[in-house]
Amino acid sequence: MAVVAVAGGLGDLGRLITDAIVKTGKHEVYVMSRKTVPNNPSHISPLTGKSYESIIQTDYSSEDALAEQLTKHRVNVVVCTFIMDSDQVCDAELHLIRAANRCPSVRRFIPSEFNVEYDVGDDVLPYPEKKYHLIARRELEKTSTLEYAYLYPGMFMDYFGLPRVASSLRPLCFFVDPENGLAVLPGDGEAKMSMTVTMDAARLLAAALELDAWPRILTTAASTISLNELVRLYEKALGHKLEVRYLPVDKWLKHETVDLPANIDIAKGYPERFPQGLDQLRPLVADLEAGVALGAFDFSKLDQNQHLDLVKALEGRVPAPKRIEELIEEAWKPVSG
Repeated sequence: MAVVAVAGGLGDLGRLITDAIVKTGKHEVYVMSRKTVPNNPSHISPLTGKSYESIIQTDYSSEDALAEQLTKHRVNVVVCTFIMDSDQVCDAELHLIRAANRCPSVRRFIPSEFNVEYDVGDDVLPYPEKKYHLIARRELEKTSTLEYAYLYPGMFMDYFGLPRVASSLRPLCFFVDPENGLAVLPGDGEAKMSMTVTMDAARLLAAALELDAWPRILTTAASTISLNELVRLYEKALGHKLEVRYLPVDKWLKHETVDLPANIDIAKGYPERFPQGLDQLRPLVADLEAGVALGAFDFSKLDQNQHLDLVKALEGRVPAPKRIEELIEEAWKPVSG
């Protein structure tokens, strides 16, 4: 049992993680947020049996204020769930890391990673935002009191069921556009991709809080398959063949791949998210897909002695995570009758 603070816990992924930790019934859980919440929800602490207000309005620009808040609430574990896409957000996580290191009660820290190994070159992961994660990693390496780990779900599996499965993720389409019957794959399509449903990643993280020790890397992937296998799963569920185009990986590196029709619609339909339209969406998708093509999302390549597979380690302690075969069948099999 611990006091856990989830920074950014009102966000898309942060809310899932917060809810999963609360549902264990074993921790006193706080959400750190810049937002003012009119009706601060209250919970009963499993540690004290007393009611507490769960939202901590937070100023991430002040390391001193952060340290004071963590100390006041006797926080033992900090989980950061920021979207690391700007200098401002990166600075906020740095302040949080330093404050946690200063706080006498904080023992553990999960930084905002939730993807794959970032400490690699662009020949493996050509993803510009990884620079922010690496800055945070270097800061964690300087700490003297914190046990920390990086959580790797790989690609979020939800994307391959959207819009037909419930998910907190905002829509994007990767590799296969089943509604328009098109798949665009890099190279020979044999690159492998490890994946986790967001809810399963949240549950596994919540359960991992009870482990006595963390290795540096915690993985949550329930499935690892090739892109060609992914296409075959869609075709089996849909009951018909897809048009499959194969292009050189260089096309992804140059952001010159074929745009999936679903992504064209997303770029037009979400101007607040993509104010520059397809010119903004295309490189985001291309960089992540290039990472798959270059092996960054294949967890079978990880050093097996340097990470803990939470799916195996926590088997029987959390619901079995959904596999890609199940998700695609659930989302894309035609409804009879």
